[in-house]
Amino acid sequence: MARTLFSTDALLDAAREVVLQRGPRAATITAIAAEAGAPVGSIYHRFDSVDEMLAQAWLRAVRRTHEVWPQTVTTQSPAIDIIIELALALFDHCVADPHDALLLDRLPSEDVRNLRLSPDTLAQIDEAEKTTTYLMTELAKALLGRARRDDVDLLTLAIVDMPFSFAKRYLQQGQRLPRTRRDRLPGAVHAVIGSNALNQPTRTANSNTSTAG
Repeated sequence: MARTLFSTDALLDAAREVVLQRGPRAATITAIAAEAGAPVGSIYHRFDSVDEMLAQAWLRAVRRTHEVWPQTVTTQSPAIDIIIELALALFDHCVADPHDALLLDRLPSEDVRNLRLSPDTLAQIDEAEKTTTYLMTELAKALLGRARRDDVDLLTLAIVDMPFSFAKRYLQQGQRLPRTRRDRLPGAVHAVIGSNALNQPTRTANSNTSTAG
């Protein structure tokens, strides 16, 4: 009989599914192997422990989220239009890949850091979180004209928290989202950002700002 090969992504998908269906505490190597239809040895061949496996599933989801936003933001368009475009991009990402979005909600970074992880994995987590902070900071500079803590928090609310919250209930229930959810997101983002945040004197209307990590 031919030997079945299980990809790393397939095993991480199984780990993610166990977390979403039964919770992080139920994510054992045995449960993940059963979900994947793989022998336990296939998992231990790639991961030293279940904690390392969960951390890698989390890291994969974070990195995929980073890819949603562009490498360069052109601020020639009105800032609010760009912010809405970014919010819709994350909303579409959540709809297209709901399992990753739900994993990041179910397994927050502080819980991941409490796992028993190698120094290398902890360094990867640090790097992922630095990239998130860098992206939000550079976007705030480009779109709001400055990047104080309040500015970064406001932008994060508009292009990260709100898009997921608009989709979350339907994603959790495995239901198709009504079109009105997406249609109403721009108005909600506009209301949250407000006009004051968009009138920063330091904003340069015709600049390009790189958000590459």
